[in-house]
Amino acid sequence: QDSPLIREGRTRMNAKNLVAGALLLFVAASVAILIGREMREPTVDDAAPVAEQLPDNALVVYYFHGDTRCPTCRNIENYSYEAVQAAFGDELAQDKLLWKVVDYEQPENSHFATEYEIVSPTVVLVRTEKGEVADWRNLARVWELVGDRDAFTVYIQDETRAMFGS
Repeated sequence: QDSPLIREGRTRMNAKNLVAGALLLFVAASVAILIGREMREPTVDDAAPVAEQLPDNALVVYYFHGDTRCPTCRNIENYSYEAVQAAFGDELAQDKLLWKVVDYEQPENSHFATEYEIVSPTVVLVRTEKGEVADWRNLARVWELVGDRDAFTVYIQDETRAMFGS
């Protein structure tokens, strides 16, 4: 039988081993988390806006949304697309009109918020000439009209026609 002094020494040794093992596990988990974050998060260079290739001469209808998408936001997107599709199906088929859905809260798209004065999900019409922005219009009234689908549709279609004509 071991003496009390030997038993106490073994107990201390086991406690030290447990603490050392726990610390090693903590360090290993911390390193794994940091590596995972580094691989997921964009660096400052990655977040730089990528120049979007705009069509030569066309009208781009953007639906800009954020990371969080409420039912009203989804209705704005759906109603807008349906209004454009119903009135401008030929133009869509001929690439004279393009429909694009963009999350403006993503780092690579954040420049759109400044360029087109976006503060919430919205529809923006961008007319291009020779691959450059010639004119644009933020259709912010979509929030006001989303409860009246007919008025909403007329608004989207009228504003789109006006941009084609300008």
